[in-house]
Amino acid sequence: MAGSRWYELGTVIRLQIELDRIKENASSRYRDELIRPVERLLVTPAGVLAPLGEAFVVDVHHATHPHSRSNGTNHLSIGFTGHYEAMQARFGAHLTVGIGGESVVVERAGRMSLADLGTELLFELSGGGTLAVAHPAVMHPCAPFTRFCLREDEPPAARLKEGLQFLDDGMRGFKVMPAGGGELVAGARLHARL
Repeated sequence: MAGSRWYELGTVIRLQIELDRIKENASSRYRDELIRPVERLLVTPAGVLAPLGEAFVVDVHHATHPHSRSNGTNHLSIGFTGHYEAMQARFGAHLTVGIGGESVVVERAGRMSLADLGTELLFELSGGGTLAVAHPAVMHPCAPFTRFCLREDEPPAARLKEGLQFLDDGMRGFKVMPAGGGELVAGARLHARL
């Protein structure tokens, strides 16, 4: 990374997959029980998988999942602990780290914006290799997750709108596309290039 304008964003503290769609449509219930923490993520350009013995569990955003949520921009997602602190302060302690369903959660205080992520991200892996991800974009919040945050099945429209606005601009996390493959474990360091 010498000679580039890279800076460290933080350390990976949590990895997880979504077993299936955690929401079906705008009026559905947010199904957080489908989020599973994992020790390792195998990252590929088509999405992420979690090793399980001799097999793999495929994340719902992987292009080959039978109910794939892949849209060509969201094969890996990243959240930050500082965002969870802000969500807990606003909505309550039920917003535990990872409840938003991101693939990777990075330890970093404060709020990150899309501009803070630059044009490219790079995971520095514990074995000495790197894993590049590109095209960072905001994961916009959905109504089911916002209702889950509010703990209301049918909040007034104005309250739902305020919640959606609070959770936007990256608070809900960011989506990226892996440029290659590699294995992520907790302790990997995330860097951004401006």
